[in-house]
Amino acid sequence: MNLLPGAQSVTSDLAVGNSGRIIRVFSVSLVSGGTLSNLILRNGTTNSSTPWVQITGVANAGVTVNYEGGLQFPAGCFADVDANITYATISYTEEL
Repeated sequence: MNLLPGAQSVTSDLAVGNSGRIIRVFSVSLVSGGTLSNLILRNGTTNSSTPWVQITGVANAGVTVNYEGGLQFPAGCFADVDANITYATISYTEEL
């Protein structure tokens, strides 16, 4: 398996890595503004793709979630970000 490591900072909805490629997410760190926030990682290439995991942030704080062995998104990974997230950093590999 050929892996291309990466980390991507996210402030709005977008594809993680190259759109439609197999993505394995190892961790997500997010910082929320003044209210609770939600980041949904979807299996696919749009914000209507299948929700795979949701991470809820705490108001005015940071949250980190680690996935031992990685969480695979076979149809690509799309980060669906709500307006209360200041930023999120996603650590991932792209599988070829």
